[in-house]
Amino acid sequence: MPRQPANPKPSARRSPGRPVAGQPGQRERILDAATDLFARQGVAGTPVKAIATQAGVTPALVHYYFSDRELLLDAVVEEKLQPLVAQFFATGPGDTEPMAMLIGIASRLIRTAAATPWFTGLWIREVASADGALRERVLNRFALQRAGALMGPLAAAIARGQLNSGLEPALLMPSLVGLTLLPLATSHIWRRLPGAEAVDTDALVRHVSALLTHGLAPTPRPDASKPKHSPESP
Repeated sequence: MPRQPANPKPSARRSPGRPVAGQPGQRERILDAATDLFARQGVAGTPVKAIATQAGVTPALVHYYFSDRELLLDAVVEEKLQPLVAQFFATGPGDTEPMAMLIGIASRLIRTAAATPWFTGLWIREVASADGALRERVLNRFALQRAGALMGPLAAAIARGQLNSGLEPALLMPSLVGLTLLPLATSHIWRRLPGAEAVDTDALVRHVSALLTHGLAPTPRPDASKPKHSPESP
C-alpha cells in the first residue's frame, strides 16, 4: 500500500485572508474599535469578540496585542484620552488673563470633543460616572494634576478681583466640563426644541463663552449710556 503523505502541522494551517499578527495598523485598528465600543456600550458591556469583529481581526490577535483587559484600558487612557486632554489645556497666545484662559479651555474642549465622536460618551460613561472603569486611571494619571495646577492661579485671580469673588476654585474645572460636555452629551434631547437644530459648534462655543463672561445678566446695548433727547431738545 502506498504510504500516505504526512498531514501538515496545525500551526501551519491558515485560512486565506486571515489576519496575521504584525500587519501594519493592526494594533491601531483594535485600539480604535475598543475606544468606540467602550464609548457606545461601556467597558463592561464590550466583549473581546466585539472588539475583534469591529477591528476586522480575530480575538486571538486582540490578545496578542493586549494580553489582558487592563493593558487595553491603559492604552485607551494613555493613547486616546490623555492626548486630547493635553490639547484642552494647551495655552494659546491670548490666554494670559484668567478669563481668557478659561474661555480658551472651554472653546478647545467643545471643538475637540465635537470633532471626536467617541470622546463625550466615553468621558461621561467611564470617567465621570462613579463606577466608571477608567475613572481612577484618568484621575490619578493626569486629570487631578491638570485641574490642581490651575487652582492656585485661579484662587489668586479671584483674590485680585480678576474673577468673580463668589467663585470656588475647586469647582471651576468641574463647572467648565459641565458647561461644555453636557450639551454635547444631551444634544439628542435638546435638538428637539424649536430652533435648536440650527445650533452648531460655533454657536455652542459662543453660548458657553457668553455664560462664562457675563453669566445670565444682560449685556448693555451700545447706545445705552448715551443720554436720550426729545425731538424738541436743542
